[in-house]
Amino acid sequence: MSEAARIVTDYSSALEGDALDRVAVIAPDEGKRRFSDPAPRATYTAAFREALREGPEPLLCLVGPYGYSPAFTAAAGGRNDLAREEIDPDRVRVLNVGRSFLGLGALTASLAASGLDPKGATDWLDDAGVATGMWVVAESERVEGAPGEAFIEAPDGIPEEPYSLLRVRLASRVLGGFETVEEAAEAALASVSAAGGVGLVANAPAGLDAWKQATPAPVEWRECELPTFLATHFGEALAFAIAPRASA
Repeated sequence: MSEAARIVTDYSSALEGDALDRVAVIAPDEGKRRFSDPAPRATYTAAFREALREGPEPLLCLVGPYGYSPAFTAAAGGRNDLAREEIDPDRVRVLNVGRSFLGLGALTASLAASGLDPKGATDWLDDAGVATGMWVVAESERVEGAPGEAFIEAPDGIPEEPYSLLRVRLASRVLGGFETVEEAAEAALASVSAAGGVGLVANAPAGLDAWKQATPAPVEWRECELPTFLATHFGEALAFAIAPRASA
């Protein structure tokens, strides 16, 4: 297998800039950042130019769907601007992953952990949309009070147990209620255990530290910040993401 693919993604993935190998996370200047705004196209161009110096082609740029952020337009424009510097834009592939911001982070983290080359990574992405996701463990009373724009789906109602487990895709579907956060975490992990897991942790409570340390491979825990809109909707929600490990 050739060298692993390099990835450029938007800060709406909720990943830290230096959190993952072979992944560049870009954003506007801190003073100009609003969560719904993408980085300028010139920032994408600079990131593409830098990443192309490092390794295999095509370089992959993963962005969320236009309905959530105009990042695809900015990234595509940045790619086309490479031609002004006599760099072939075909050396970069901009992929609208068709997912929520949360899904973008899970896809990127799982793909980065896989070590797949560019072709293998592209092939995996074709099937990954239905295999990855984010699970949020939130206090049930906060889910009860979440605003309409949080897109909470609770067919059986909000659980009476202290903690609710939600699977987040384009909406947040309540899957069940649990007495403890550890039980909810185990339920989320079990849902992807057959595929092998990559864990992406955000706002994990201190009480989960021992549980995380005892969790066997192939789960990998990484710290990250939750997207702004999730923090807004769920307050200090106890949350983490688990995605299947990419494989050839």
